[in-house]
Amino acid sequence: MDEVSVTSKGQVTIPKEVRKALGITKGTRVKIAAEGASARLTVARTRKPSRVEDGPKICGYRGRALTVEDMEEAIARGMLHSL
Repeated sequence: MDEVSVTSKGQVTIPKEVRKALGITKGTRVKIAAEGASARLTVARTRKPSRVEDGPKICGYRGRALTVEDMEEAIARGMLHSL
């Protein structure tokens, strides 16, 4: 069991090994509950890392998801127009 310090703001750092074992990444939601003299941390929701294949992550974009091939074709067309 790892021992960590509590900051002046009441924050703690979850050790890397624990984050990895529980699949905790940036944006993961956790629940913390007091249980007597202990506390229980439970993963509430994980956030999967984004991939290019998942489509564009542009704020406000409402079009269809694009593949890497779609994006490469659009870039190539744009390059032809600039000549």
